[in-house]
Amino acid sequence: MSQLFRYPKETRVVSSSLLDTISIQFYLRFGSFQRKDTQCQAFVKRLITSRLFKIIMISIISLNAFFVVLWTDYTTRYNLFALYEVSELLFVSIYSSEFCMKLYVDPIDYWKDGYNLLDVIIIVIIFIPYALHKFKGKHYPHLNIADGIQSLRILKLITYSRGIRVDGWTDLQEQLDNRDLALSRAFTIIFILLASFVFLSMFVGVMIFYTEDSIKKFERELMVERHVTLMEEKQVIVKRQQEEVSRLMETQKKGNYGNFSELVENFKKTLRHTDPMVLDDFGTSLPFIDVYFSTLDNQDTTICRLQELYYEIAHVLSLMLEDLPQKKQS
Repeated sequence: MSQLFRYPKETRVVSSSLLDTISIQFYLRFGSFQRKDTQCQAFVKRLITSRLFKIIMISIISLNAFFVVLWTDYTTRYNLFALYEVSELLFVSIYSSEFCMKLYVDPIDYWKDGYNLLDVIIIVIIFIPYALHKFKGKHYPHLNIADGIQSLRILKLITYSRGIRVDGWTDLQEQLDNRDLALSRAFTIIFILLASFVFLSMFVGVMIFYTEDSIKKFERELMVERHVTLMEEKQVIVKRQQEEVSRLMETQKKGNYGNFSELVENFKKTLRHTDPMVLDDFGTSLPFIDVYFSTLDNQDTTICRLQELYYEIAHVLSLMLEDLPQKKQS
């Protein structure tokens, strides 16, 4: 069934809006226009007015706002740069497709809705950084401002949230319009932006700042507490090791041991790999330094013997190669 847009030429319509006047003139000129895609138009209209479509758009707008917040952190932006670029193209494509679908359903009445005009403004804002990149380059000094106003994308939720779109201000504005107060709409819009977005954002920012400060303070106190506990355990281990070394020194004096190394040999047999050992203070004692140097000498001796063994193996292999019969040359 076809759809006709007809207005009788003798009808006089009085409108105070310039946009309404332009749309009426458009109707008068193209009043005999007949659409042949009525079924497709009805299908797209059912799609964009369905509850599922609204839920999907609200989820996409919220996810886009989350990505915009993540983009403000330099580390996250560096690590997830590719993901952000792909998601940005996806979000822009979805917003553009939504605009085209709504414009396709009703190409004239679409421009008469203020919320649709807000969506158009947001789409224009989204394309500003791409235009600056294209014509001004990546190092344009005012590009940060264009990136900063991308946070206004969250305003697209107004179209899909009924609570935000009435909010009591429409009734108040209607009363102001009835009183013919000049610039009342501009005052209302500025007041809503300041009260609902600026001051609310400042309040949330202050709360987040103090919460983050409290968390950092708690983490510092926890680190100090852990450090004190670790130092106490460390002192206990050091004290026990010092007592054991002192006991060994006394045993050396009373026994028939030639030097401290012979005494340590018996002590090393009682040690396990899982025993904790802290070398503070103990590592600066002369007996420990003597044992440590002896260990280094043993390691050097072992390495020299291994090198000699490798040289001997290489010499034997070379002799074996010489004894092998050589192939006759053709």
